[in-house]
Amino acid sequence: MRADKICAYEKGKVRLESCEVKPPGENEVLIKTLFSTISPGTELAWLNHMENTPGEYPYYPGYSCCGRIEEAGSGVRGLAAGDLVVCNQIHCSRFTADAQKCTKIPEKINPREASAFRLASISLQGIRKADIQLGDKVAVLGLGPIGNLAAQLGFCAGAGSVTGFDFVEWRRVLAKKCGILRTEENGEDEAFDSVFDVVIEATGVPQAVNTALKMVKPLGRVVLLGSTRGNTDGVNFYRDVHRKGIAVIGAHEMHRAQDERDQFGHFRSHQRDEETIIDLLAQRRIVLEPLISENAAPECAQTIYDRLLSKKDPLMLAAFCWCRE
Repeated sequence: MRADKICAYEKGKVRLESCEVKPPGENEVLIKTLFSTISPGTELAWLNHMENTPGEYPYYPGYSCCGRIEEAGSGVRGLAAGDLVVCNQIHCSRFTADAQKCTKIPEKINPREASAFRLASISLQGIRKADIQLGDKVAVLGLGPIGNLAAQLGFCAGAGSVTGFDFVEWRRVLAKKCGILRTEENGEDEAFDSVFDVVIEATGVPQAVNTALKMVKPLGRVVLLGSTRGNTDGVNFYRDVHRKGIAVIGAHEMHRAQDERDQFGHFRSHQRDEETIIDLLAQRRIVLEPLISENAAPECAQTIYDRLLSKKDPLMLAAFCWCRE
């Protein structure tokens, strides 16, 4: 069976390729992709060989999609042909996957919105590690997809207030449409010094770490959720960390429980986090649809990646639409 997939074949360049898809094995499912959402931070960094990326080509980008099961292997339980599922998968039109790595979703959830589930899951593990207490004052630096979702999830975790910071006006406007009513342009203002119980750094910009350290209260927590690519200069560890008694927490998504049985404290498995995101979407306690600015044809992949990189358009996320058959 033939399928199409997006290939990054050299620095900054992508193309659509044809591939062969094998039938599902005993514990596998064959899935027809409906939508796959681009994760602009990670995908653009890898595509353009930014700092802390391997720079090896070719490779196949993407890790968040929604599709419908076309066929289930003989050993699959709990999933069947016709079910709508989300999965960690590259941008491709059809694929075979381990059934245990797919999460079934209710039909009432929009498949395009569900296709961004993994970005929400990444934000969720950062919120768990922030250990937000009921009534905490939370700041989120950067209102891109990860920051916007971290702010939404901060409310779900019990924050008394969440303030989002971003220099880009249209991102602040979009955040308000997602329920993040307190937004500011610049966290460097002295009015924000030592104000917040938790500061979540979601820009990935090295210098923003200094801002986060300045904004957090004594004994507070700074969570590095954005993938900071590069060195952070000018940190006074005695003044900004040691004397304030703060905790600085790295929140890369790779550090999660590997199995449901290994859960402890704020650690959960990928599966548990993804199921939680689907539950929150179904309850409309978080929204993803406003973040997906437009659909893109897979044939136009180069154009959409270039637009995301240029940052000239008010373009937050784009989803490849594979449901044209």
